[in-house]
Amino acid sequence: MLRCLKKNSPCIPDWWIRFVITHARSLLAVSLTITCVLLFFTVKNFKINTDLTKMIAEDLPFRQVVQQYHADFPELVGTILVVVEGKTPEDVSRARDLLAERLRKEKATFRYVYTPGSGTFWAKNGLLYLNDKELEQQGDTLMEMQPFLALLSQDFSLAGLFSVLKQIVTSPDISLAENTRLLQLFRELTDVIADVEQGKTKDMSWQQLMLANKKFSHNKQFILLQPELNYQTVNPAKKAVTLIRQTASSLHLEKRYGIHIGITGKPVINYEDLRSVRRDITTASIVSFILVGIILYLGLGSARLVFAGLTTLLVGLAWTIAFAILVVGRLNMISVTFVVLFIGLGIDYGIQICLRYRELLSRGLPHRDGVAEAVRSTGNTLLLCAISTAIGFYAFVPTAYVGASELGLISGTGMFFILLASVSILPAIMFLLPEKKNFTLALSFGTSIARLLIKYPLPIVVTAAVAALASMALLPKVSFDTNPFHMSDQRSEPIRVVMQLFDDEQTSPWTISITAVNRKKAEQLAARLRKLPEVRSVLTLDSFIPKNQEEKLGQIEDMGLVLPPVAQQKVNPDNGQYQRDKQALDDFIKALDKRKKNENQTPEVVTTITQLATTLHTFSKLLTVPGGNGRLLDRLNQALLPNLSLLLKRMHTLTEAEPVKIADLPAALTTRYRSKSGRYRVQVFPKHDLRNLKNLKQFVNAVTKIAPTATDQPVTVLMAGKTIVSAFRTASLLALVLIAVFLRLVMNSWREVMLVLVPLLLALCYTMAIAVLLGIPFNFANIIIVPLLLGIGVDSGIHVIQRIKELSGINTHILETSTARAVLFSSLTTIMSFGTLSFMHHAGTAGMGKLLTISVAMMIISTLLILPAYLELRICGKNNGAKHL
Repeated sequence: MLRCLKKNSPCIPDWWIRFVITHARSLLAVSLTITCVLLFFTVKNFKINTDLTKMIAEDLPFRQVVQQYHADFPELVGTILVVVEGKTPEDVSRARDLLAERLRKEKATFRYVYTPGSGTFWAKNGLLYLNDKELEQQGDTLMEMQPFLALLSQDFSLAGLFSVLKQIVTSPDISLAENTRLLQLFRELTDVIADVEQGKTKDMSWQQLMLANKKFSHNKQFILLQPELNYQTVNPAKKAVTLIRQTASSLHLEKRYGIHIGITGKPVINYEDLRSVRRDITTASIVSFILVGIILYLGLGSARLVFAGLTTLLVGLAWTIAFAILVVGRLNMISVTFVVLFIGLGIDYGIQICLRYRELLSRGLPHRDGVAEAVRSTGNTLLLCAISTAIGFYAFVPTAYVGASELGLISGTGMFFILLASVSILPAIMFLLPEKKNFTLALSFGTSIARLLIKYPLPIVVTAAVAALASMALLPKVSFDTNPFHMSDQRSEPIRVVMQLFDDEQTSPWTISITAVNRKKAEQLAARLRKLPEVRSVLTLDSFIPKNQEEKLGQIEDMGLVLPPVAQQKVNPDNGQYQRDKQALDDFIKALDKRKKNENQTPEVVTTITQLATTLHTFSKLLTVPGGNGRLLDRLNQALLPNLSLLLKRMHTLTEAEPVKIADLPAALTTRYRSKSGRYRVQVFPKHDLRNLKNLKQFVNAVTKIAPTATDQPVTVLMAGKTIVSAFRTASLLALVLIAVFLRLVMNSWREVMLVLVPLLLALCYTMAIAVLLGIPFNFANIIIVPLLLGIGVDSGIHVIQRIKELSGINTHILETSTARAVLFSSLTTIMSFGTLSFMHHAGTAGMGKLLTISVAMMIISTLLILPAYLELRICGKNNGAKHL
């Protein structure tokens, strides 16, 4: 084979071509039967592994560490985070607990359901987890509210509430200016009453008013779930995500409590990514197929040839997918892109043969001879392209990036399948569907550009060289974005939710975890890590043992002494309750009107009292409207009192705190920091936003310097990025070297080899520079442009150089041949195919489409403009440069 390529003797034997043409119908029947069998096999066994963690070789050190960590703490693997957010912490807590309780019953779908901070342990001992200053502040807040609570407990009704507020306003001993908590109470009352007037549902949040620390008053609370994930299905998390949403909907949480449910986590993001890609890829595929068909028709000028070319492509694709399922076992999220690569590269083989066939017909050859000669004359070049492209792909097989390794094996083998189909099925179809009329091959645009290249070769080459130098100056600025979130649809719910978590330093979704052999080692390591400037906090199991418990328990006991007894809301069976409530309201309004006229009040007090009085005047007038007065007071009653009753019960429970030891901690918490094997987890929280690559590197480097076995998302993301960049760098260099060596074995000189490779390197250089200028970083998805450009660039260069050699002694420019037309239209079909990806919602796929479009466009310029201009410059204006190669 190498000898045939070296001597440029036909590699496709004449007997094979005669056999294909003579037995065209039988060959097609057998081929299509085999293809149908393979398609049936593929459909029955088709699988996609959607677990992105499997894309990196498991024998790498950081992968082994994370596997051990997952083995120690399986509860932390593949979790879904449900964020429950609302206006008041009371409503959020009720909705969160209701949803969690319902999901706990779905044991077939969820392994466990964990609600941080909920349960009897935290309800009883929560105050112990405040620091000394926070606990003192909580005591002061309670003292400020004590007179109000004591009076209200004597008459726990709407009339009692307004009566107490009246006493506060009229009391000369209470300074509203010095009691900020009471002013806040008045402002909250103003908002709640205004909402009731407008028919809105908003309950008074007494927790935000009386529990001074945010640890007890969250408007955002969480549920952590570990679903059963089957990665052999197309979308492993679909069942779990669907069940969460259906459960929340059936409970009417938004309508009942005015809360919003957000769902995120790695399984959910993967689920939404697959939904986004599958949804958009259907439209993109249809548009792409139509555009490719149009470009093929414009290039080939024959519907029959378009049909033959696309049929051959689809058959080759079916063979390759069957090979992937049979040998590899399944596709992954990276190797599945081989379909796009196959279409972009495989169509080139059919275009070359079809256009050579048309060129031969235009010279007067009969149909049968034209088909045979088209295969014979392009066979060597196609074989050369298949081998060199396959080498480029196979170079990725030994890398640690499993996704690219499997992509290389499948795509490299696919090049031989499409070659086989192109020299068997394609000529058979072409022979059975002859053209009915003679035609000429229109290449006027090629002639026009050829004249330009012949006239101005030096400016073109100089411009290309200057652009190359400028591009190389930008290469150090090429970046790799390791953040997998940036690859997803930024408008999807899980991405929006996780980005909101990043915005709050208290809820950063990325932390580093280290495991220690015992409790003492974990505490020692935590002490060292807390000193790092990149670290905000460090948690271990001992972090949940409150400090200074004896002193705190004394303070908590004192708080219990000032709490009034829990009073039940009064329900009067008689009809006089409305009158009592209305009279108390009117008395309170009069007291406010009088107090706001007091000259000794500060502007803040006057403003607060005035706003409350104005709102209450409006509310009182609404009570005079016939038919609705009772219901309006009932709604106000429901908005103000129930949450206060619940809060008083909660405060009494909090004052019953007892000393806490390790054994007292909830099992759901303990298992997150102590494994069954006795290892202890150290969780490290970042001080800065890890979406910034600089912050991510500093955080990971600082922690791993102290704890080399640190793992979890920040470490794996950064190390995976380094592994992928290293794999692609190594594989790309290896591919170039192997391709160069192979080309040298079949070409006459290194000069010919360089003429094939230099345009490819120029296109790659230009693409990198444009990516920098447009602010498009490389990522886990779009980095596949490297093997793609190797494949397309090498093929195009080989076609051009081989055809120039054939033109030796013929006064015809390369751009006036079917080869140049084939290279151009093959590249245009690739651009049309990839260009549609640029409009997808999935950011990773869209970025891949943009870079692929740019890279192929640069390849066209380098191969069809810069290379011919350089050859013209070498031959000093002569029309043929083949002899100078």
